[in-house]
Amino acid sequence: MSAIGTAAGPRGKTFAISAYADVRHDHLCFERQQSLALRELEWEGRLEPVLPWSTLLLRGLCAVLIACLVLAILV
Repeated sequence: MSAIGTAAGPRGKTFAISAYADVRHDHLCFERQQSLALRELEWEGRLEPVLPWSTLLLRGLCAVLIACLVLAILV
């Protein structure tokens, strides 16, 4: 026996791993829109939408300014 499972048989044929897979274009593409039935399920509303970069940068800038003001007061 080999690491793959079987050694060469009596006719000298060996086990070969194939690169073939039954993949069609439909398997690689998602639907453009979620169905209304799925969108209205209870668990769909539990996550808040992602914040835009501008909001995240503004919040970060405000946090840095507040930290600088606190350090300026303490020093």
